[in-house]
Amino acid sequence: MTRALGLLVLLSLPLGCASTASLGTPEARRIPPTISPAPGSAPVPSVPSASPPPPSLQVAPRIDNEESAVRDVNARLARAGQVVAQVDASRLGNQQQEMLSGLKDFISKASDALQAHDIPRAQVLADKASRLADDLAAALRNPKATR
Repeated sequence: MTRALGLLVLLSLPLGCASTASLGTPEARRIPPTISPAPGSAPVPSVPSASPPPPSLQVAPRIDNEESAVRDVNARLARAGQVVAQVDASRLGNQQQEMLSGLKDFISKASDALQAHDIPRAQVLADKASRLADDLAAALRNPKATR
């Protein structure tokens, strides 16, 4: 028993001791000090003293002419909607069906952004819808290229 206790003490010493030379390292300075508990009591956790970081700033793109931007978004969405209306989904291949699904999703999200008056987001989504509508229309003209 004494031998086991002696072995336990020897094994715990290297793990529990810290060198004073390491106190000047950046890693040692980042570790908050702990409060040593009284013998027989539960350990007391240290409380970090750092305040939370300030909230990050968000920069929104500036729209010079909001009415013109809204007209442009609506025109792009109308064109994309025409492509959707002309498509017979039952005759599409897998890749074309994925394109159609993505196109409908972009149209829906752009419309939601317009309703929320998030014009920059609506512009980006309408642009994506417009490009995908052009790609889908081209794929429908040349079905062998996308199947």
